Amino acid sequence: MDPTAWSLTESDPHRSRRLAIGYGTGILVCTALFSLGFAVRAEVLPPEEEETVLEVSLATAPETPRPETPPPSPVAAPLNAPPAPPRPRPLAVPTAIPTEAPREADPRDALGDPGGDPYAHSGPGGAPGGTGIAAAAAPAPPPPPPPPPPKPKAAGPVQLPENASPPIALSNPMPAYPEAARKAGVEATVVVKFVVSETGAVTSVSIVRGHPLFDASVLSTMRAWRYTPAMADGRPIAVFRVFKFPFKIKS
Repeated sequence: MDPTAWSLTESDPHRSRRLAIGYGTGILVCTALFSLGFAVRAEVLPPEEEETVLEVSLATAPETPRPETPPPSPVAAPLNAPPAPPRPRPLAVPTAIPTEAPREADPRDALGDPGGDPYAHSGPGGAPGGTGIAAAAAPAPPPPPPPPPPKPKAAGPVQLPENASPPIALSNPMPAYPEAARKAGVEATVVVKFVVSETGAVTSVSIVRGHPLFDASVLSTMRAWRYTPAMADGRPIAVFRVFKFPFKIKS
């Protein structure tokens, strides 16, 4: 039989000793843990403060109201303070254009000369000892309007432009054959240069080529010629024209 085997029927003489040692050890461990936990709690948690009991007593008489503090008195102006400057008077707005030039200011008035006009610096109504502000002078009349620009002068005669319409003859009778030239049997072709003006009149007639026996008849006849003026860009213009007068004796 194994000497270390144990059964319920057998008795162990050291069993009670071992149990006593185990119980004692457990009690010591529990006591140490409880002491350690109490110490930690005491260090972490602050001590509880004691409640302070306030004693309240009711007043037996009403409190006397405190007197209100009076506002500060205004500071008195110093005796040597300069007087306040006078207020400027409003300028009078003129309602009509003056017919006379404003009076020139007298230097003595600006300097306050006693010998000057006592009413020079007074307000409306004229009272001596005014504020020293002169009345505003009336504004000068506006300048007259400028004269209208002169009408553009008519341009001089030009050769008929390509885009212009030529003048149209209204009355251009032919000159008569001079009797002196007919008796002398003279024939010629007279070339005339002239100007048709903006009004259609014939001016500046000159003989370019011809014969002295025909000049007077041609010039006197052409003074009565009339045309409608040449037109360019919707306006009349003066142009040069040339005309030939053939003088031949009929057989």
